[in-house]
Amino acid sequence: MKKLILARHAKTEPLSDAGTDFERKLKKRGITDAGLVAVDLKRRGYIPELIISSPARRAMQTAKIYAANFGIPEEDIVVAGIIYDGDTTERMIAAIAELARDTSTLMVVGHNPDMARLSMLLSSQEFYHYPTSAVTVISFPVMMWQEVEVGRGKADYFTYPRMLKDLGTL
Repeated sequence: MKKLILARHAKTEPLSDAGTDFERKLKKRGITDAGLVAVDLKRRGYIPELIISSPARRAMQTAKIYAANFGIPEEDIVVAGIIYDGDTTERMIAAIAELARDTSTLMVVGHNPDMARLSMLLSSQEFYHYPTSAVTVISFPVMMWQEVEVGRGKADYFTYPRMLKDLGTL
């Protein structure tokens, strides 16, 4: 069994404040929200062994917040340009499988619409509202990451900061 946690980066500053899309950084609210989601995932036992992140500043900042909460050294975060650049679903899945190593639970920190689209395609469920700091945990009945296929996963959990706050989960 493999578990994939797809995470959208946390809330960022406007593009006008950053200069380029790639350099946008997290707002204070984004830092807090990513921490809330990390605590919730950890409490539920969804703890990745490895984090793959887009190289964009906001995604890396988000990945570092998750890494700190899960006890993963920052230098162990794998940076993958395809997560920022996007590509076909098949190439994204192949890239993730190649970078996943021998992990059982893996987290990918990226951007919309890619994280929402991957969540929907991999699990055959609808995630049309995929706000900043949203995460989907998808399980696959496979032994190797290379066996992950579109529609073969099951969405075990989906949340985002507002949902956690509204439900009083934290």
